[in-house]
Amino acid sequence: MRQPISPVPFLTQIPDWRHHKRSTYPWNALWVVVLVGLMAGPENILALSQWIQLQRDELTQRLKLQDVPRQATIYRFFWKLDAHLPQLKVALLAWVLSR
Repeated sequence: MRQPISPVPFLTQIPDWRHHKRSTYPWNALWVVVLVGLMAGPENILALSQWIQLQRDELTQRLKLQDVPRQATIYRFFWKLDAHLPQLKVALLAWVLSR
């Protein structure tokens, strides 16, 4: 069986739209937190944010973060991602084709 290929390297090719002087989390770590949280199956952004907070110790340790993104950061992430759907589509297609 082939090893799975992470989508993170493909997704982090989407340009970071955050203001760099105010960015608290590394771009790749933010993607990992969001993706792992989504795989946990929350029904909305509030539930995703709550799951992230419940997993705070594990996420900060494994991703070497000082803290995890709060609900407002997750909302802003998805709000801005909506404006980058063409890049998201390209990144996901490249990931799928890599398989």
